[in-house]
Amino acid sequence: MTLEVLVHVRPNRAAGGVPRGPKGQYAGSTRRCLPPLDGAPQSTAVTADRDASGLLDVRGASRWVAAEATSVSLDAAGLDHLAGLLAGSPVEAAPWSVHHLGDGPAEPVAGWTLALSALNFSFWEDEPRWRVDGLDGYLALARALRRAHAAGSPIADPAHVAGWTVDDLAGILHGDAGGSPLPPMMAERHSVLTELAGWLCDAHGGSAMTALRAVPSAAALATELADQLRGFRDVAEYHGRRVPLLKRAQIAAHDCATALDDRAPPGLRRLSALTAFADYKLPQVLRAHGVLVYASELATKVDRRVPLQSGSDEEIEIRALSVVAVDELVARLRNRGLDWDAARVDGQLWWRGQTRRERDRPYHRTRTIWY
Repeated sequence: MTLEVLVHVRPNRAAGGVPRGPKGQYAGSTRRCLPPLDGAPQSTAVTADRDASGLLDVRGASRWVAAEATSVSLDAAGLDHLAGLLAGSPVEAAPWSVHHLGDGPAEPVAGWTLALSALNFSFWEDEPRWRVDGLDGYLALARALRRAHAAGSPIADPAHVAGWTVDDLAGILHGDAGGSPLPPMMAERHSVLTELAGWLCDAHGGSAMTALRAVPSAAALATELADQLRGFRDVAEYHGRRVPLLKRAQIAAHDCATALDDRAPPGLRRLSALTAFADYKLPQVLRAHGVLVYASELATKVDRRVPLQSGSDEEIEIRALSVVAVDELVARLRNRGLDWDAARVDGQLWWRGQTRRERDRPYHRTRTIWY
């Protein structure tokens, strides 16, 4: 299986130029950033359609995939049923501060949340699984990063993180005894995280808040991340057309707005243009409620936990039709008088996916940095 391995090389200044502290951390000012690497290739904007908000056209491309799809379809009765369930018994999601960093000055909250978004992918594995304080998956990651921040780790400071090694990252992600010591894809996690930190240093003076203030909306931040950073450039190719899905770029924008609340730049609070965050939990829940219907060959693969290749037609169809399904649910909920956006519906489905009933059938398995 081919993995998306990012090669992001930054100067190693341990021997001179920038003094190092313990475990490769920079000594001195936390605002001292690495200079750009001479001769490094410059990021270029993604060549794909954009919608009126400036967001790479996730919705339009996903609907086009839905019209072409042969392995995944949507069931109208399933959509009607699930819309009624969401309207009648919404899940009470845990407040942000239960699992995340939300209190304190805006700058570390923004830096912490962007770091979380950089590392938020591919937690699935067989037992023993990676767990932190008994939590697994995304919640384990959030707990590990909050634990690290409380212990004084500079995880929220791009000036430090830009120079981290894989071992530095492993030092804050260590799991519970008896489980897997670390999550999968550590080299890729390190690459995505340090690429983000380097960009924040090079383009925004090492300030996450400066980066957030530089964009007019949440959709614009998602597109900026995809344009500038290979580790957020979640754009597939399907039947000759580029299909942006941008799971982590969009959730980064959403989560920064959520974490900062009224401290967020006004434009960042405009979330309505965001789509669903297409991962592996969302389609699992949609399938459990009869919304997503898999062709027999795909259903057999998923149920037998046969990995799907990242970028395969089947995998792209699962993700794109999940985006379309959530938009269809939004429309049905609005017909019931509920002014929910795609991100809110996505959140309701994700929290439902943490319950046993929603997990009776497996999620599709794709080893990838995109989700």
